[in-house]
Amino acid sequence: MIDVLVAILVVLPAFGIGIFGLLARRHFIRIIISVEIALNAVILTLGVFSALNGTMGEAIGILFLFIIAMEVAIGLAIAIQMDKVFQTVDIYAVRKIKDE
Repeated sequence: MIDVLVAILVVLPAFGIGIFGLLARRHFIRIIISVEIALNAVILTLGVFSALNGTMGEAIGILFLFIIAMEVAIGLAIAIQMDKVFQTVDIYAVRKIKDE
């Protein structure tokens, strides 16, 4: 059986890396990847707790996977449009262009 403390200690750094990447990056695609890392850590946590308590966490985890896939598809579509319109995917540069 999985020790919960060990599983949490594995998931916390992945979640921290995702949040740090979300706050520290300027490139839109890297931000999307950081969100992916953080959400995958959440799914791993759901999997660990569902292994202890039943299958409801697995069902919610699969639902989260579908939501994450939709989020990535929409995010990449936005990144493509940003590149076409502004010729960059740097969010600060786009904000500066928009303000001018």
